[in-house]
Amino acid sequence: MLWLIGTGLCDAQDLTVRARSIIENADTVYLEGYTSLLRCSIPEYEEAIGRPITVLTRTDVESGIERVLQEAKQGDVAFLVIGDPFGATTHTDLYVRARNAGVDVRVIHNVSVLSAIGATGLELYRFGHTVSIPYWQAGFEPTSFLARIAENHARGLHTLCLLDIKADEGRFMTVREGIEHLRRAQEREKSNLLTPDSLIVGVARLGWPDQCIVAGPLGDIEKTDFGASPHAIVIPGKLHEIEREMLTFWKQ
Repeated sequence: MLWLIGTGLCDAQDLTVRARSIIENADTVYLEGYTSLLRCSIPEYEEAIGRPITVLTRTDVESGIERVLQEAKQGDVAFLVIGDPFGATTHTDLYVRARNAGVDVRVIHNVSVLSAIGATGLELYRFGHTVSIPYWQAGFEPTSFLARIAENHARGLHTLCLLDIKADEGRFMTVREGIEHLRRAQEREKSNLLTPDSLIVGVARLGWPDQCIVAGPLGDIEKTDFGASPHAIVIPGKLHEIEREMLTFWKQ
């Protein structure tokens, strides 16, 4: 059996009772270490769950998962995913590959950024396409996320912008860097969708005890220190009166 288990957003205390039971009895425990960050270190997490953990990189999962699938055919494998198992397409791909390989797969869900972003006060059903803002590098300077934001904006919908994480390089995009990438994309596409006065919501460490949410003009948010990663950005669309009131709690 392959168990895809959501860890939640913070630490081992976020695991469900059922998830803990599965982990305790699993033959092997893996943790993906590339889609987000935990509040604690791996040794601290291992101590909390009482099991050793093997951390897998994105390459391990996307290109070399056969060994894990073989183990799941012979015993019980707990594969821990930060947030919810289906919060990233790479884990949907893992589910498909496991099923096609004849592996029985079960899923234990948990909170992810896609649901916890409701802490901003913006209604989840009023969000449009979620976009990812990647680090630019030589030969890879995408701007497609800007078109998705514009599409959401035209429909009056909010946009959740997930900021790039390169765990193997120790690089975690900040709100400030995300805004800079938005600005560079606008310059490239000759767009004026966002201005220094546009309402933006910056989020850091969502679901952690010290989570940070700040709402305000883009020009002000860009100057705000949000502290440690992970960070995200929300670009609000048309606001309901209750949403507008909720956002006042996060203004500096």
